[in-house]
Amino acid sequence: MTVDPPQPEMSDGKPLHVSMRVTSRGNAIVHEMQEAGTPIDPARYDHPVTMFYLDSGRLTLVHYCDAGNRPRMVARPSVDGLPVEFDFSDLSGGKEYGHMHHAIFTFIDANHHIEDWTYMMPGDKPVHAHFDLKRAQ
Repeated sequence: MTVDPPQPEMSDGKPLHVSMRVTSRGNAIVHEMQEAGTPIDPARYDHPVTMFYLDSGRLTLVHYCDAGNRPRMVARPSVDGLPVEFDFSDLSGGKEYGHMHHAIFTFIDANHHIEDWTYMMPGDKPVHAHFDLKRAQ
């Protein structure tokens, strides 16, 4: 998937590549984000990974952040499931560099979805990122 339009505050104006795939015999979804065209090199490039899974009937995510922490969020109950909104539950690791705090996934169709992420900077200052993602053709 590609980001349309690119989000300068999240990628310095460079396009991003987002992939989502089912893993663990259908028990989890892996969501990976990286600057398009860069190798997976954790010493030089950001490469956050988010895992989605059901935990006791609740849709849960853990965001493995480049800030060195792992916030866990739980989806809000919804009548129709759209959009899927995740609220902060707890955090493993430090928050001296901030942490992901909230996420909303809005599915338009099989080839298009929107992601809205809120990152809490130190001092609880929110930074919002909006990604309009379309499947690469």
